[in-house]
Amino acid sequence: MTATDRPVGEARPAARFRMHWHVVLTHFPISAFLGAFMFMGLHVITGNACYSLAAYVSLVAGAGVMFPTAMTGWFAWRRGYEAFRSPAFLAKIWVAVAMLTLSLALVVYQTAYPFTLLDATHHVAHAIYFSGVTLLMIGALAEGYWGGRLHHR
Repeated sequence: MTATDRPVGEARPAARFRMHWHVVLTHFPISAFLGAFMFMGLHVITGNACYSLAAYVSLVAGAGVMFPTAMTGWFAWRRGYEAFRSPAFLAKIWVAVAMLTLSLALVVYQTAYPFTLLDATHHVAHAIYFSGVTLLMIGALAEGYWGGRLHHR
């Protein structure tokens, strides 16, 4: 019986509509890290403390969603791809581990040493924080590149 032969109101087989949670969740940390990057750049340019807070909130959101994103990617790799060890998968795994570690370290760093003003004592803090957020953006680009090279069923 094909999809057109199915009687009206009859449910479709559940296996045809499995949700690929990793593909859905992947966009959230990328957009949150992009927001943190942009807000931190605006804070450096304008000196407005509101942008620093927005960057921090975006970073916390990205770090929070990074864990379920990495876990669903791990489970999809184990189940859907039978833990196939191709260069694309290995690169995605290592970049995800690095992004998760870096994002959590930046959240702890910013929570322990908050900064709001752009004066001489905070230039090093800004450089460290902005460099970390820039690395997260590079990691997001690498994840997108390697993810785009995979063929999802």
